[in-house]
Amino acid sequence: MSRQAAIALFLLCFGTYAWFYQAGGWNQNSRFDLTRAIVERGTLRIDAYESNTGDKSLRAGHLYCDKAPGLSWLCVPAAALTPGSPDVRAYVATLFAVALPSAIAVVLLFWILGQLGLPPAAAIAWGLASLALPYSTLLYAHQLEAALFVAAFAILLREQRRPPLLFLCGFLLGFAVVCDYTAILGCIVLGMYARRRLGWILAGAVIPALALAAYHTVAFGGPLTTAYAFSTQPWRHTGVFMGIGLPRPRAIVHLLFTQYRGIFFSMPWLLLAIPGAVILIRRRDRRAEGIVCAAMFLLFFWLNVSIVDWQGGWALGARYLIPTLPFLTILVAATLSRRAVVAAFGVLAAYAFVLMLVATAVKPEVSVMIGNPFTVNLRTFAADRVAVNYQSIDSEGPRPGPRYAWNVGEKLGLRGHATLLPLLAWIAAMGGWVGREVRRR
Repeated sequence: MSRQAAIALFLLCFGTYAWFYQAGGWNQNSRFDLTRAIVERGTLRIDAYESNTGDKSLRAGHLYCDKAPGLSWLCVPAAALTPGSPDVRAYVATLFAVALPSAIAVVLLFWILGQLGLPPAAAIAWGLASLALPYSTLLYAHQLEAALFVAAFAILLREQRRPPLLFLCGFLLGFAVVCDYTAILGCIVLGMYARRRLGWILAGAVIPALALAAYHTVAFGGPLTTAYAFSTQPWRHTGVFMGIGLPRPRAIVHLLFTQYRGIFFSMPWLLLAIPGAVILIRRRDRRAEGIVCAAMFLLFFWLNVSIVDWQGGWALGARYLIPTLPFLTILVAATLSRRAVVAAFGVLAAYAFVLMLVATAVKPEVSVMIGNPFTVNLRTFAADRVAVNYQSIDSEGPRPGPRYAWNVGEKLGLRGHATLLPLLAWIAAMGGWVGREVRRR
């Protein structure tokens, strides 16, 4: 992959993600509350901000963020250095902690596909025609987790013996768990793939593990006591951990096929991952990589169908499966050797891009009670309305008054559909640059 292609691809994705600010919601408010508590008050307690979210933990009369702390920690430098209102600081923090790693990860996935002898352009579908697009504009941990997995996988694919890079791989995997406890599933899969290189990887993971243990001890009284042990949401105390119980058959159908949360409804190009898994696992030289990709999806899918709130609350699509999407993309790329398949992939990816772009432009966080979230967003967009979130990073719920979400087109004085025209021009220009560089190679 040439340097020019990497720059063009990075600018394509980062520019697209940076176009949008989604404002507030319980999940992102809780995470940013912890960031603000650290920056503004030098504490881990969110007592001063907790009224803006229902996602919190209560211990010894004090309130805490009920999420793993990694993403909040990563937001600290951006929040500390950015002047202005909490919403302005939250926008910059989201760019730094989510959009930036996501855009870098798309470039890394492009490189990974090339190393595996697969069509690298499939990485663009992950970046722009999947849930990676809306969730790269939200202060959630799923997309950051996916980016960390991609970076770790790229190191394992590239390096066999160099301790510094293996140490970095371990740090990235350890920090993924600090960002989201469920990332331990992906760490297990990639750890098995690493095989004899585990020593330096485990050494790298020690640093984030110790930091997480220290946080748990200070906030919740013990190194292995997580925020969920004190969650104010009753369902978090059911099941084995975090509401995990037996798989739910109804969840399986909805997570795969229905508009409510189905990945094959909103991203139908992922259907190609099924034959792609067969193709890649049958290749002796790439069997291990095929197994890694399939195992990543199966483990997280098992987790998703087993969680009591499997639908993910106010969300768009199956958000708990977002860390697996780059690995499904690798499987999809394994099928792109015939023109007919490539043509079908292009049509399905274009359909997914439209759904994701409209949802990102309107409102990615759709009420859990709405069974047709993409249709609702399309109808809102057809009415020439975008950025409809009325909840700030400082308020508990939507309130009558100003919209807090916005996109760059609105800041330029445009309205409605017209706010996306400069973005589409950017996508066309940067996409054309990527295409020229790839053809040149």
